[in-house]
Amino acid sequence: MKEGLRAGTLDILGQDGLHRVHAAALSLLENPGIQSTSGQILDLFRQGGAGVDRDSGIIRVPAALVEAAIASAPRSFVIHGRGPEMDLRVESGRIFYGMGGTSVPYVWDHAIGRPRDPTQADMAACTRVGHALPNVDFIMALCTAGDAPKDQSFFHDYDAMLRNTTKPIVFSVVGRQATARILGMAAAACGGEAELRRRPLGMAMASAVSPLTVTELTEGIIDAVEFGVPIRYGVGPMMGGTGPATVAGTLAQSLAETLFGLVLVQLVKPGAPVVLAPNTNVMDMATGQCTYASPEQTLGKMAVAQLGRLYRLPTWATGGGVESKLPDSEAAAQAMMGMLLCALAGVTFCQNLGTLASGLYGSMEQLLICDEIASMVKRILAGLRVDEDTLALDVIREVGHRGDFLTRAHTLEHFRSDLFFPALFRRQSIDGWLARGARAIADVAHERVQAILAGSAPADPAIDRDVRSRILPDPPAEPFQDG
Repeated sequence: MKEGLRAGTLDILGQDGLHRVHAAALSLLENPGIQSTSGQILDLFRQGGAGVDRDSGIIRVPAALVEAAIASAPRSFVIHGRGPEMDLRVESGRIFYGMGGTSVPYVWDHAIGRPRDPTQADMAACTRVGHALPNVDFIMALCTAGDAPKDQSFFHDYDAMLRNTTKPIVFSVVGRQATARILGMAAAACGGEAELRRRPLGMAMASAVSPLTVTELTEGIIDAVEFGVPIRYGVGPMMGGTGPATVAGTLAQSLAETLFGLVLVQLVKPGAPVVLAPNTNVMDMATGQCTYASPEQTLGKMAVAQLGRLYRLPTWATGGGVESKLPDSEAAAQAMMGMLLCALAGVTFCQNLGTLASGLYGSMEQLLICDEIASMVKRILAGLRVDEDTLALDVIREVGHRGDFLTRAHTLEHFRSDLFFPALFRRQSIDGWLARGARAIADVAHERVQAILAGSAPADPAIDRDVRSRILPDPPAEPFQDG
């Protein structure tokens, strides 16, 4: 099992600001409340003690219900892969990095130097690369199965991920029928319903509609929670669009919407594991597009981590996402900003490694670059050990004036543990770099991608057959049956 490195505790909100954001979110949950188009969600909140107006669909959530949900959610839990060695021990204050996001319409093709329509083979290839990288802890889609029937592509995406990685997979909740089919595929992959309940695979990602709305699509939470699948609940208001044009205002709204989801999960099953994802996206006022790597968006992510420490619950952020359209220096700079600051602030899950163009397509080359960034960030998080051995005063005195440390036993004992050695980035002389073709880092990353894909895949034929049998033209009436 992966425990995750201890993340930082960098505060962006003072204590006064932290508690004012929390109080503002509680206030919004009571006035104006959350509007639901789902009768099931209205019933759950009415039975749970919230004020529900069925005519308007408005749910007014009292602060006591929110505080009870915060107390009910577990502080520590496990997200399972298909093997115990890939499991993640989740708790606030530890960090994990993940490939991709939700299924996206394009994929970056390094050979032609532009994005193109993706295929099921691309989905499988991206997943295999993510599986092979040591700093990618969980898997999400880096493209989509674009050559599958449009109404079935979501399930082919999940199929490709299940068959090409044993790491935990994060999948989207898009209504009860679709969630039931995904759970059926997961059961086929792990050996049946009983095994799925014992070790529920991955994590389900549920989202509301900003501002302050939930729909029938969120009902898929009910089935996922009943099977013990952890829920990542979040929203994506855009500052100046579907949220206020201030970080604080959008943070308060996003937090209110997310705490509503936390209450919903606890009403379905007290003690069910939840990851909080109150995003603070930014709408670029010049283009109307959602940004993925603006400084103010990163400030919001850091504030989310601080709120997670207040509640002692795990958090989620799109820290690896970039706006650059190709894997270049812009992309690397934006990824480093998000990944490093999320780690220093203490975000638990940092996703979107490998995505480009504000999440519109993924790049396996960018994924390798992000994996290298993650290894650098982890070295920073490991910190410095200061004691008699590492201060090395005796060695310094022994070397004296104008000596060297290269031949000393102390250097041999410590250089591998204290010094960072890159796996992708190159430390060449200028002459050596020129002699090896003067290649850009994206070209080096592409070569590594090809080497990974030339190796063997982690799937086995039984999983291939059983999982694909669950991709049906019509969803089953019941979640699924073994057999």
